[in-house]
Parts: sequence; structure tokens; C-alpha cells
Amino acid sequence: MRRHRWLIGLILAGAWWTAAGCVRQGGTAARYSGSDVITAEEARGTSANDAYDVVQLLRPMWLRPRAAPSLTNPGGGYARIYVDNVPLAGGTRELRTVPAGDIREIRYISPADATTRFGTGHAGGVIMVMTRSGG
Repeated sequence: MRRHRWLIGLILAGAWWTAAGCVRQGGTAARYSGSDVITAEEARGTSANDAYDVVQLLRPMWLRPRAAPSLTNPGGGYARIYVDNVPLAGGTRELRTVPAGDIREIRYISPADATTRFGTGHAGGVIMVMTRSGG
């Protein structure tokens, strides 16, 4: 019985510390968007000029190749870029065409999910940019 009370106390203390860690100084709840999403708020919090800089500063791992180039996949495992649900052919440098102030959300879609959603040719996943003016 004593052991159970100790365990319950430990669990409750851990839950309290976890909840306390999710609150910013000043008492407002911290908003965590996850590692696969960059919000407009996060983008505005940087000194970035364009979407490429935002990704480079906040989620640089999205820009790294996931597989080696091959005959069937000459772009290697780099993520394909979609802006407002439109695929762009220029690779990650196309992120330079989106001003940081126009970003509503940038989302990384894993290779498996990208293949399911868009078909083959997404070995590096997809970086999906949604702009304020687009869909």
C-alpha cells in the first residue's frame, strides 16, 4: 500500500512538472507546432528573408537529402517543393521565391506520406509552403 502511494505521488509530480514546462514565463500556454510544421508566428520570429532561410534557421534537417541520386531519382533524396499545392520543379532553391512575410505555414511531409499523397518520385519527402494569398 505504501509503495502504491509513493508511485502515485511520483506520477502526479511528473505530470505537474510536465504541465509546468508547457507554460511560458508570464503564464501563457506555450504553442508547440511539432517538428513537421513551421507556423507564420515562428517564421516572423526569425530574421529570414524568404522561405528557404526560414527552413534553414528552424528546421535545417528538411533540406538534407534522404537518399543518394540515381538514374531513376536524379534529384537524389532532396525534398520536393510545393507552394499552395502546386509542385515546383527547381528543387529547394524554389523556396527562395517565397518571401518570409507571405508564409502562412510550412509543413514537411515524410517520403512515405508524400508518395501516398502525390505518387512516386518523393524519396526526400515534400516541403509544403502555404502562403497568405494562396489556398
